[in-house]
Amino acid sequence: MHSLALTLFALAQLASQPAATAREQLSPAALDAAAWKEHNACVRSERQQRFIAHYLRAQPERRERAAAALAAARPVGASPNWAPTLETLRRVETELSSGAVAERAELDQLASALDLSVAPGAFHARSEGLGDPLVVSVRRVHPVDVREDFWLELRWLASDGSELPARREPIGFRAVNEQGFDMYVRGPLGPAAPWRLFGVVSRPDRPEEGFALAEVRVDSVQDVRARLEAALARPRSSQPGFGRVASLARRLVSSGRRGSAALAGEQLLRTLESWPEAGAPTDVPVPLELGWREANGVEHWIWTYGPAGEPTRALAICSPDSEAEDHVFAGPLGELWRDYAERTGTQLFALQLPAQPNEVAEVLARLGEWIEDRPLFALARGEATARLERAFLAAQAPKLAGVVLCGPLVTRSDPERYRSLPQLVVGPQGASVVHALRRGVDAGGIVILDDLSLPAHVEAWQVELARDGSK
Repeated sequence: MHSLALTLFALAQLASQPAATAREQLSPAALDAAAWKEHNACVRSERQQRFIAHYLRAQPERRERAAAALAAARPVGASPNWAPTLETLRRVETELSSGAVAERAELDQLASALDLSVAPGAFHARSEGLGDPLVVSVRRVHPVDVREDFWLELRWLASDGSELPARREPIGFRAVNEQGFDMYVRGPLGPAAPWRLFGVVSRPDRPEEGFALAEVRVDSVQDVRARLEAALARPRSSQPGFGRVASLARRLVSSGRRGSAALAGEQLLRTLESWPEAGAPTDVPVPLELGWREANGVEHWIWTYGPAGEPTRALAICSPDSEAEDHVFAGPLGELWRDYAERTGTQLFALQLPAQPNEVAEVLARLGEWIEDRPLFALARGEATARLERAFLAAQAPKLAGVVLCGPLVTRSDPERYRSLPQLVVGPQGASVVHALRRGVDAGGIVILDDLSLPAHVEAWQVELARDGSK
């Protein structure tokens, strides 16, 4: 384990958890609502990564049409950091797949609105007999107008692309609400493996015209409950990150609610089982410490990913709090950032920023302590750009080696301690930036697409800084 990992471990041991008793004082209903809010943030991240996967597989001309469709969907007067809704992502995703723009069918809108959560969120692998009984909760995650009854078929998707039927039922349209409804299935037979469950909605008289729900990962795991109990008994409770992974694993197995976009059931278990005594693992994204907590109990953790070798610098990726806290480590985007970390020897941090400038400065100051004397860069995506910029108005401004802003500049005061930092702006008219320390790259202004080029832009900019003798 490299020395930075040991430093992270030592500081995590001493880390104070903000308002340690505040969460304990919340009612069970409030804690339940907080868990659902974290789950919904994961749903958004999953849908964005699903869209990106479709986008990357599409032909160049379809990608161009998709980018234009997303730009056209921006409402008049929307925030410069506007992000597409789940409905918009689904509509453009359908166009990416079909290559044609068409009026959306009511059932396609319904399929976009429904989310599946499976309890337990990881089931015991069996090769014979009956698979484990599972409860599938079907909830609406955004408004949709449904006026007719429909059929919902659930199907298992194996890693080789084969499908197995799970259940098919008629559903009354009034059941489509925020409370949702339950369906009952059994886990598929076979060796331990990652599975995905998805649904298809159709009309009783037109079963061939079905529309698919977004799939959710549900792992088949050997001795899942015994392994979880054994992992939870390991003497790692003094490490906050281990405790957070344990909490996410317990929640997933007991209720099916997801709290991580990057780690599914088997990955959560393996992370707990392999967590070293001397600190957090470096080959997988993990939570490090609680960053801050909302009054309603929703927690925002700082996650980290360390390269195999000794890191020479660090990058804090600040994201909107509408996404999962580990969003940038998940799916195709996560692959890009992990490749960047290994190539450049960068310790990555993923975090969401609180609204108050002084609190933002405090969170970033803690990151500076963790990485010792290595340079710390900060990157802000979407609505996090405004929060990062405002932090420089705080009494104790963040100490950073440079700033990357994905989106338009929003600060009007532009204080000297901010202006004197090397900066990279990736966004609309980014190349028109003016002063000597600021570089810019033109981008479309749709964060979900601009994200894909960020690792390469950041790497090229840091090479330029090193060449110029700046850090």
